[in-house]
Amino acid sequence: MAAHANRKQYLQIFGILAVLTALEIAAVYMHLEKHTLVSALIALAVTKAAIVGLFYMHLKSETKILKASVAIPISLPAIYALVLIAEGAWRRLPW
Repeated sequence: MAAHANRKQYLQIFGILAVLTALEIAAVYMHLEKHTLVSALIALAVTKAAIVGLFYMHLKSETKILKASVAIPISLPAIYALVLIAEGAWRRLPW
């Protein structure tokens, strides 16, 4: 019985991921402004990554320290990218 429940949950998560992927594709064809498109795609990608981590990597039922040991290293490249973007914007200011 438990295997059947897991299969059902996995199929639901697969469906959610498929819908999010379809939203990503639709966002590209909606001719949004560049900043809006990039923000939407990043938000959808982060959402999909969180869903995969929580359900397929079984982090949903783990301890907080184990979740942090996965979340912190994954977030470091994003933080680094934001720092580089901010630094690049700072250098372009007309002084």
